[in-house]
Amino acid sequence: MTPAAGPRATGGRLAAVATGLGRATAWAGGLAFFAIFVVNLAQMVARQVGHGWLWVTDLSQLLLLWTVMLGSVAAYCFAEHITTGWLDSKLTGRPLRVLLVVLRVAEIGFFAIVTAAGLSVAQARDHIPYVQLGVPTSWAYAAIPVAGVLLLVAAVTMPLRAHGFPPPVPESDLERSPA
Repeated sequence: MTPAAGPRATGGRLAAVATGLGRATAWAGGLAFFAIFVVNLAQMVARQVGHGWLWVTDLSQLLLLWTVMLGSVAAYCFAEHITTGWLDSKLTGRPLRVLLVVLRVAEIGFFAIVTAAGLSVAQARDHIPYVQLGVPTSWAYAAIPVAGVLLLVAAVTMPLRAHGFPPPVPESDLERSPA
């Protein structure tokens, strides 16, 4: 077996999936946010020169959910989410590895629940249209199961701890300098 075909190469390729997924969702979420910004800015101008558009609120609500869910996926992929820090900064070796595996299994379970619940909500909203857009509100709520699936892919492909990101060292209250 060549060195490039070893476990590190496979782990590197899997980690690249999570990194690419993080970049793609960050861009998609950013574009959705930009669309919200531009449409609402245009709405403010349109109100000053005419009557504005009634559909802006519906579109903003639809895009907001996609922005939040895609941003959540990006945050998870780049380890910019809420993490444990106290216990894993105290552990090393096998106990640390066990903790990280347990946490990853819990994350995968949570993402599976998000996917199933989001699918249920999206299906329930399929017959409720946005008043002005005329499209089903399930288009917005589809962001939840889509994000759930993307989070599952990220959780399976990400390393347990990103290289170069040691666990945070908690700062005790006594070491803090007064503000």
